[in-house]
Order: sequence, then structure tokens, then C-alpha cells
Amino acid sequence: MLIDGHIHISDKTTGVWNHPPFTAEELVRLMDGPFPILGAGRRVDRAVVQPHSGETLRADQSFGEQHGYVTEVVKKYPDRLVGCFHINPHLGVEAALKELKRLVQEGGYRAVKLNPSLHGYMPPRSRALLDPIFETAAKLRLPIIVHMGDTPFAVPVLMAPLAEAHPQTKIILAHLGTQKVSYADEAIYVARKNENIWLETGWGPLPRIKEAVQAVGAGRLIFGSDCPIQEMGSQLRPIEVLAWKPPVGMNLPEADVERIMGDNMADLLKAAEPTRNG
Repeated sequence: MLIDGHIHISDKTTGVWNHPPFTAEELVRLMDGPFPILGAGRRVDRAVVQPHSGETLRADQSFGEQHGYVTEVVKKYPDRLVGCFHINPHLGVEAALKELKRLVQEGGYRAVKLNPSLHGYMPPRSRALLDPIFETAAKLRLPIIVHMGDTPFAVPVLMAPLAEAHPQTKIILAHLGTQKVSYADEAIYVARKNENIWLETGWGPLPRIKEAVQAVGAGRLIFGSDCPIQEMGSQLRPIEVLAWKPPVGMNLPEADVERIMGDNMADLLKAAEPTRNG
């Protein structure tokens, strides 16, 4: 199973970057591929979708309204799309967690997203805001995807204190610590020190992805393209290349390629399914 763990969708032109709409229908067409993977044409079976980041800056909307389109299309495509709840903690953590719990039970949401850079907070100094989010995510067994790669707020080492304080919370460092500046080495280091941290491969260059596999193992890498900013197939390609022989690849077993491309995320999403008591 192929799962893209990092997608932004919207049915309208969005703020911040003024991007045009990228609808669920457009996404599903892209997911259907086919993508050439290990000699076969494959589709991306499922995608973890969140609102465009600009929507989460809107103080004039409730958290439910910010996520309205995502909630609508997750219900429309329940076998293809999974909701990710993007929290701007400055807009009210208590209200956010109340809506998160509702959407986990009723709306098909199985992950949380944080963006320290966009929302402007230093993670180690924002424990009053973040600790309740991490505690709730642990209780609900939801992974937290954290935007990484921008100074001064979205630097991997800043997540180490939170990972250590919340060992039961599953944390995914997005973009392999890479945006305009690469903190891939730092992301890998932090993941080596904290077994509750996973690394997302999207934006990461092939040599750094190889190093991540060597450092933490294929079982803690997650495919996430950041589509539509990145094209989905372009972010799958480096993972496939890992199976090639050196020096281009690293002779990674096909089973491990499959783990990175989707099986690892499938396990996290399965664990996040609500129980009768949860």
C-alpha cells in the first residue's frame, strides 16, 4: 500500500501564498497515477490531507470551519483520504482539542499537524500551549506531524525536549528537516536519540534519505510529498531508488521500500483508529 502522509487541499484560492485551489478531485486523479514503482505501475492508495496552511491563520473562523473542506472530502472519499488536524495553538488550545476529539470520532481524522514557523512559536518555550496537544495526541494515539526546516522556530533540535517529555507521543519531523535550508543531519540526529520520532522523506535529497535509513532504519521513515507544492511522483522516486544497487542506491530490500512508501504510515493510522472507549 502506498500512502502519502503530507498533502494540502483547498477548494479556493488561499491566503499567505495566494495558491489557486487544489481540490480533492484533482488530488485523487494524481493519486491514481500510475507511478512506476519497482517495475510496476502503482497508484497512491491513500493520502493524509490537511487544509492549506494559510487557512489556519484565520482568527475569524473556528477550527471546524478551517477544516470544513477537509472534513467534507474525507467523508466523500473515505477509502482514499484521511484527515489531519492542523492546529494554530495561538487561536485556543482548548477549543482546538475539543474539535480534534470530535473529528477523530466522527470525521475520519487520524493525525495532527503543527507549524511552529507559520504560527510563530519556539517549541521548547511554548510548553503551556504544546503539552496539552502532545498529551491528547498520545491518549488518542495520533501522530503529530511537525513542519521543519525554517529558522528560528522549525529546527529539528527544538523538538527534542518535547519528544523526551512525551515519550508516548509519536512525532513525525516533516520534510526531513529541509526547506530553504537543510537541517536533515539534525533531524536524523534527533530521531536517533528519540525512538518516538519518525522522519518524513519529502523534500529530502537522496543522500540524506540513505543516511536516515542507515541511522534509524526503514521502519521509521514516512513518505510525504507536500503536494501540491511538490509533485507526488518526484518524491516517490528517491525512495524507489533506494532499492537500486550502489552507488546510486543502497540495495534496500523491496519490503523496506514498501514500508517507507506506505506500510509505516498505515501502521500509525491503524493505531489511531478510535476505540469504543477512546
